[in-house]
Amino acid sequence: MINIAIDGPSGAGKSTIARKIAQKLNITYLDTGAMYRAVALYAVEKGADLAKSEEVAPLLDEIKITFVDNGSDKVICLNGRDVSKEIRRHEMSKCASDVSKLPQVRNFLVEMQRKIASENDVVLDGRDITSHVLPDAKYKFYLTATPEERARRRCAELKEKGQDVDYDKVLKDINDRDYNDTHREFAPLVKTSDSYEIDSTSIGEEEVVELILSRIKEIDAKSAEIPVKKVEKANAPAPKKKSWFIRFIAKLVKRAMRVIWITKIYFKDNFIKNSKAVVICNHYSGLDPCIIMSKLLGKNGKVVMKDEIAQNKFVANVSEELGCIPVKRGEADINAVKKILLALNKNQQVLIFPEGTRNRTQDFKTMLTFKNGVATFALKAKAPIVPLMYYKKTKFYSRNRLIVGEPFWLDQFYGQRPGDVKEEATDFIYSKMMDLRREVDLLVEKFKGSKKRYLKYKRLQSKELHENANHRSKE
Repeated sequence: MINIAIDGPSGAGKSTIARKIAQKLNITYLDTGAMYRAVALYAVEKGADLAKSEEVAPLLDEIKITFVDNGSDKVICLNGRDVSKEIRRHEMSKCASDVSKLPQVRNFLVEMQRKIASENDVVLDGRDITSHVLPDAKYKFYLTATPEERARRRCAELKEKGQDVDYDKVLKDINDRDYNDTHREFAPLVKTSDSYEIDSTSIGEEEVVELILSRIKEIDAKSAEIPVKKVEKANAPAPKKKSWFIRFIAKLVKRAMRVIWITKIYFKDNFIKNSKAVVICNHYSGLDPCIIMSKLLGKNGKVVMKDEIAQNKFVANVSEELGCIPVKRGEADINAVKKILLALNKNQQVLIFPEGTRNRTQDFKTMLTFKNGVATFALKAKAPIVPLMYYKKTKFYSRNRLIVGEPFWLDQFYGQRPGDVKEEATDFIYSKMMDLRREVDLLVEKFKGSKKRYLKYKRLQSKELHENANHRSKE
């Protein structure tokens, strides 16, 4: 498949350029920005607060986005209604930026975009296409221009459509959006090291198109110089199917897990489904993976466990059916590494305990030093990391509490050798887990597990920080 990924700030001309590239190459143009605008429009029409995931997320199941060919162009339809003009109103730009900060919205649309890209030759443009949506795309570009030039173009475009706009307001909106897009925690706008940057401030659209097409030819020429090694699969043995008894026992075990380990899971919507992810969690008990396997991981999810558990052949077979990957601790287990990377490349979730072993300290709020494995796998697969945090040691028939944090990426390290940055990346992962530790303590201890009161407090806290920031900027 031909996947061309174009990123860049608001108003850089990405959509126009991407559309022209698609026409030149006779492939599909997927307008990802329009998809976010469509979600924002639906949320606005439903009266939802765009900053509150608890109000926007439930609406996603009601949304169906399609692109329909009207003869001369493709129009975007929201639940069968053509909203091509409505989503292009100037105020919808800010609304799209607001909903794009919500992990649930991004997961919803990214899953849709990846599916389309896996089945079609496409050109995609947006803020996080090269770093997050299609990190393995062969052709990556970063299109930019000065804020002043982008504001000038935006004003001309809106005036042509009959809208009365003020240049200073448009420029301020562009600067604000640039800040929001580059500073959001979830998949921010970044220029990846393998993206080809084009500054279009002083050049025309046709020149930009030619630069991109030339770069694509250059990449193809280099690829042609590298001989592709064919793998002979004709005589490969077919994978052995587990016996009905093993499959039955595995299903029985999973059902038992759901009953025995009573667990309150907070912010379950943050969990990434149907896409690759490295899932990490603190580790106090042998029960920890059982809860996550039964209540969060899908049927294709994998769990990394110590090799000692699978010494018995029957246990090993049941564990494999449950999705366990045994790892020999204290040595380089190449076979296990291959299985983990294969699972991630097949868009599966893999649960890894970064401490490497159970934390047997009396203070359940501490964490042991992290191993480098999580960082290495996340970097090699360019996979998001989903952090989980137990409040304290899990028990049978007890009210266990587990919080699902917002996914994050190690995209600031992309383009560098994993071996060179694994220590720094591991420190970053540890800091993210400590942040989540503070959040679960706050949720359980201050608000007695009340999600409603916790969210109200966080909103007030966010509002105060915003007001203080505005006050400082005025000074």
